[in-house]
Amino acid sequence: KSKIYTIMFLFTFSVFLWAGSAGKIRGIVTDENGVPLVGVNVYLENTYIGATTSIDGGYIVLNVSPGKYTLIVDMIGYKPLKIINISVSTDLTTMINAELNQSVLELGEEVVVVAKAPIIQKDLTSSESNISSELLELLPVTNIEDVLNLQAGMIDGHMRGGRSNEISYMIDGIPINDAFSGNASMVIENNIVQEMKVVSGTFNAEYGQAQSGIVDINTKEGSRNLTIKASSIIGDYISSHEDIFNNIDKITPTSLKENTLFLSGPITKKSSYIASIKQIVDEGFLYGKNVFNPSVPTDSISFGNNEFIPMNQDNRTSFYGKLTYKPNHSNKLSFSGLFQNREYDSYDHMFKWNPSGNSTYYEKSGIYIFNWNYMINQKTFLNLKYSYCNKSYKRYVFPDSTDERYSTDDRLRQTPSLSFYTGGTDMSWFTRSTETHILKGDFTKQINLIHQVKIGIEQKFYKLTLNDIILKKNAETNYKIENPPSNTADNQHYVRQPFDFAAFIQSKSEYNNFILNLGVRFDYFDSNGDVISDLSRPKTSSTKKAKPDIQISPRIGMAYPITDRGVMHISYGHFFQVPSFEYLFANPSRTVNPEEGRASVLAYPFGNPELKSQKTVAFEIGLQQQLSEYIGLDVTAYYKDIRNLLGSDLHTIATGEDHSGIQYGRFINLDYGQAKGFTLAFKKRPESGGMIINVDYTYQVVKGNASDPRSALIDNMKEPPEESEKQMIFLNWDQTHTLNSSITLSPVNNLIITYIAKFGSGYPYTPFAREITTAIENSDRKPTFVSFDLFAKYILAHKKYSLEFYLKIFNLFDKLNERNVYNDSGRATYTRDLYRGGEPQGYNSKEEFYNRPDWFSAPRMVQIGIGVSL
Repeated sequence: KSKIYTIMFLFTFSVFLWAGSAGKIRGIVTDENGVPLVGVNVYLENTYIGATTSIDGGYIVLNVSPGKYTLIVDMIGYKPLKIINISVSTDLTTMINAELNQSVLELGEEVVVVAKAPIIQKDLTSSESNISSELLELLPVTNIEDVLNLQAGMIDGHMRGGRSNEISYMIDGIPINDAFSGNASMVIENNIVQEMKVVSGTFNAEYGQAQSGIVDINTKEGSRNLTIKASSIIGDYISSHEDIFNNIDKITPTSLKENTLFLSGPITKKSSYIASIKQIVDEGFLYGKNVFNPSVPTDSISFGNNEFIPMNQDNRTSFYGKLTYKPNHSNKLSFSGLFQNREYDSYDHMFKWNPSGNSTYYEKSGIYIFNWNYMINQKTFLNLKYSYCNKSYKRYVFPDSTDERYSTDDRLRQTPSLSFYTGGTDMSWFTRSTETHILKGDFTKQINLIHQVKIGIEQKFYKLTLNDIILKKNAETNYKIENPPSNTADNQHYVRQPFDFAAFIQSKSEYNNFILNLGVRFDYFDSNGDVISDLSRPKTSSTKKAKPDIQISPRIGMAYPITDRGVMHISYGHFFQVPSFEYLFANPSRTVNPEEGRASVLAYPFGNPELKSQKTVAFEIGLQQQLSEYIGLDVTAYYKDIRNLLGSDLHTIATGEDHSGIQYGRFINLDYGQAKGFTLAFKKRPESGGMIINVDYTYQVVKGNASDPRSALIDNMKEPPEESEKQMIFLNWDQTHTLNSSITLSPVNNLIITYIAKFGSGYPYTPFAREITTAIENSDRKPTFVSFDLFAKYILAHKKYSLEFYLKIFNLFDKLNERNVYNDSGRATYTRDLYRGGEPQGYNSKEEFYNRPDWFSAPRMVQIGIGVSL
């Protein structure tokens, strides 16, 4: 069959911030004279999804999953029109106007038009980025966190100045945050992502429990044809900085191994599957030396074999699977599961010569989602979802808390001045788990071509289990290990079952020259906990049930074109988030440890089940400007006022009580802050195989009264105790200037090269000088951060398969980026204490002790790999 290719079809690409896991296509069909056509069939090829034009020629195709499609426009008496390469993104509206010609084609002929998305998105009411699976394959990144940090306004896990746990991570419309910590429950692998949407500005009413932003990931579905992909990557750190990093001169190509297998295809004509497994083994770049053995039966020192041992290794295995069944044009059912097993270490400088004595971290995460999508008619659909998420987290040296290899002699961990531990083990033994059940439903109605309404509800049930033990020496034997008595300061455990409920309504009105987005959200949270009536008598005071937290959040966004190539938007909203559950239920028995002295204030703070939701009021204004057919510019200014942030205060136990006169800490809503700045995003789309360029710049100022919720407790521990700041200071993650850029090009056929450059001005720190008694907190700056990454892929294509060869280099020029510094020098490379009197009383030298490899970012990493696709 012959095809007629026309000039690229220019159309309007309309975007509206609409939450969920699907987008829509909208437009008008006319004849060659511009007269609207009624009764035209408009549908997506190889799907049940479509619509019929109304009397004014308009149509709307709803409930379209993210991806690329072919749109068929067909009517008797007119040439059938096929528009290919249409991109649909989550929550966005793709606007396609079509023109049909009455001329009759020869039998079997059709008109094929290539869709071309313009640079600006005319209906955008808030800042967001949409990253497709195709783009992810071109970037030198290892997981979605790396991709997030390339976006404007995102700085090292902090979105527009917020704390790191203020982002809601979602998979297929289901939140997957671990309620205990507030962070994502697992590392999301790139190869399962169909599209990732990052909302760094205001977001609509469907989204809750997030102050800073949304990361909404739509996972891939089974393909129509069998697809098999496999890849294997190996690599190692190759650096000349042998004076900083131990064992870096030894090159082992298999110190990093990444193996992936991906399967996708049909089961029947109406069902499909997808499955992926990825295994990553990474020794890391921080090594300790086995100078001492951790476990000895006496207080003597036992020497090791002097072998280098990884101290920041990170190994994980991730599995993803999805089954999709479409029995008819109205129903779609899917079941997906993600499971991840992770084992990693966190470098502890004191254990550098006794690395086996440090704890290892173990995580198991599972997310299971069932979704029923019901298309009631062409303008109405219903989504019902259920999910179960489980996160298990463990930290210990040995799995059995009574293991006799735990070293009970405290002297092995009480090192002399400027010396590493000469033996012993970490005596903490910690396990916890979080289970989350989510029921979610939403109903969407497209009233007409202009107005759309969406309503929804969400219910979450949590179960948290925790065991936190500091192992002790048996008093009778003086060497055997034992667990302290339950419900004491050194043996805490609990089971808690909070729940929450939310409802929202969202309306959208799309006029020709004006977009109005209105929404309101209701949130109800019940910690299901108890609080004490008298804070000065924590053990004897009566208790009462904690009050529930109720919040109402209004949201509004507007967009309007100022020229045919420029669009402005403005948005405003209130955003609430319950603090992480670890702060609600900490130290459940409300005990203090007088043996720790003032240190117990920091080590054993009391949780507060009556904590209120933290509040952010956000405002932004932005401009999108198309500079040419392939180049666009986006400028957005924003301001955030942040209140009721998590903080802490001090209380003194009353006379007559056990441990009277001792202070304890308690979490409360106390802290506050503000963030303001602007982002500038430059983008160049490819023209006939040309370069793709993205440049994102962020200028911002982030201030608050405290960077850490425990700041008041930390200040109390100092000698002498200090009063906490009562003025606004730069917060620890305030980075004034951030610049990220990427360039993708194809210099020869089948070769793709991507460069990424990253620059960041220095983070604040508090300087110290012995001649100055007081210093202003965070009044000086650490060195700037600069890094370059490279990714190259060569594709060798055959009829039945293709081979891909990879080269990835992270930190291409092996730059030493100082992430932490000595406060007397502002550098990680030296401290004035090195030149003062006093020598180590252990086995290491002074230079070895002051060398902090963990204060630098990773040195150069080189990876090579091969992949095959069938």
